Amino acid sequence: MYRPVLRQKWDVIINTDRCKGCEICVNACPEQNLQLSKNINGLGYHYVEFNFHGKRGDCTGCNICYNVCPDYSILGVVSGEEAVNGS
Repeated sequence: MYRPVLRQKWDVIINTDRCKGCEICVNACPEQNLQLSKNINGLGYHYVEFNFHGKRGDCTGCNICYNVCPDYSILGVVSGEEAVNGS
């Protein structure tokens, strides 16, 4: 029996060195795909991490996180294929 290989549809590109951990994007994400890391960046902040499989569902690529980030730490939401291919 064969199982289909499921690929991630979206990837959120985050500049973790710029993120101040304000959690605006975390609270704005409708699927709860973003969370604060336990790690700390060079500025001394817990930065945001992306998980395609959120608490409410998979990332839909809605771009809300990108639009609400006040520090431009979220560089973009790209399709998983683009992220894999490096485009």
